[in-house]
Formats: sequence, C-alpha cells, structure tokens
Amino acid sequence: MSENRVDPTVAGLFMTAFIALVFGLLGFELYQGLDWGLFFVADILAAVIGIVFFVLTVSAIRCGNAFAASLFAFVGVALVAVPICLMVSWFAFVLLAIFFILFAVIAFIIGAPKLLAIMLIFIGLLYLFVGLYTSPNSEEIFAILFGLFGVLGGALALYLGFALSTEKLPVF
Repeated sequence: MSENRVDPTVAGLFMTAFIALVFGLLGFELYQGLDWGLFFVADILAAVIGIVFFVLTVSAIRCGNAFAASLFAFVGVALVAVPICLMVSWFAFVLLAIFFILFAVIAFIIGAPKLLAIMLIFIGLLYLFVGLYTSPNSEEIFAILFGLFGVLGGALALYLGFALSTEKLPVF
C-alpha cells in the first residue's frame, strides 16, 4: 500500500463553498420573507458537513498540514454547533465569527494565499450577521448581509477549490 497522502484542502474548500452558498441563499430567503424550507435544510446540512470536516481533519493531520487540521476541526465544530447555537444564544455565532477572523489573521501570518484569508473573513462576517440576525434586536438588513457574505465566501471557496485542484487558475 502506498504511503502517499492526499491533501484534503480542496475537499474542504468545496465543502465550505457548498455550505456558505446554502447559507447565502438562506439569508436572501429570510430577507425576502420567502419560505423555501431552506432553514431546516441548512441546519441538517451544516451538521452533516461538520462531521465530514472532522474526517478531513484527520486527513490533514496525516498529511502534516497543521493549519488545515486546526481550521477543519474548528469549521467542523462551528457547523455542528449551528443548530445548537440557534437554540442557545445568538452570541455563540458572534464568538464563532471572532474565531474565523482569528484564523484569517493566522493565514496572513503564515503566508497562506490572500484569497484564503479573505474567504475566512467573509465566512466570519457570515457568522457575525447570522448571529446579529438571530439576536433579539434583529434588523432585516442582517439577513441580506449574511446572504451576501455567504455568497461571497462561497464563491471565493469555490474559486480556490478549482484553482488548487486544476492548478490552471491563479491563486493570490
């Protein structure tokens, strides 16, 4: 059996793109007052994809990619926590947002692609505005903002995933 390890970064980026785009659509749905049933689907998807991120964490550890392992473990916790955060407190989303921003700072420090750091900031802002939308003093603008940052974060994750998997697109 070969000892080659495949870096799970691309899989993590595609999973991030998928769930961020789902949350982006959810934000637009909530802003427009539509009932597409996406809220329930987003909760279930977040938990399932969070579990997949735990598997990616193990793969990243085996590849020796400490940053990816740490980030994937955190993303797994953040996604599994979404249904719990909705039941507990809006402030939990704000705490998750702070950690995404911290991971973006770490990405800048270690010299990761700038697009990765920007994507992490967008995902952090997504969580921030989800938290603010679910707070007692919610404003409708928070729904459109978490929709916007979900789509932007998802688009960046998708681009990075394709860029890293094909090696034909530039990564900044």
